[in-house]
Amino acid sequence: MISDRMLSDAVDIIAGTPGLTMNADDLVDDVVLLAHVWADEEEFMAAIISVSRAMEQLIAGRVAGVSLKYDLSEWKSYHFQHRRTQGAKADTRIVYCPTDTGILVKGFGDRHRPQDFYRRIIVSRT
Repeated sequence: MISDRMLSDAVDIIAGTPGLTMNADDLVDDVVLLAHVWADEEEFMAAIISVSRAMEQLIAGRVAGVSLKYDLSEWKSYHFQHRRTQGAKADTRIVYCPTDTGILVKGFGDRHRPQDFYRRIIVSRT
């Protein structure tokens, strides 16, 4: 189980990303959900660091996501591995929209756990 202190540290790591805009409640929810998916401290921190790095790369324009459709047509999705493993499929997502100063993030998390990522952010976030 991930400690409250580690959860707080994880929120601080992601929230401290220059150029990132995200609803604070959604950020906390996404971090907590990552803790449920990767309950091992090492795996959890690997996921947090990967999310933070992916956001930094998106903000810097070094990587880009693909445009989404339907209810998320104004957003892009960037896919990556929470831990780099050769031959493994991307298991983590960030849904974002580029802004003049960085990115606006709608949500991030594991692709399938605890539930389908896209369904979760469409239903729970405006």
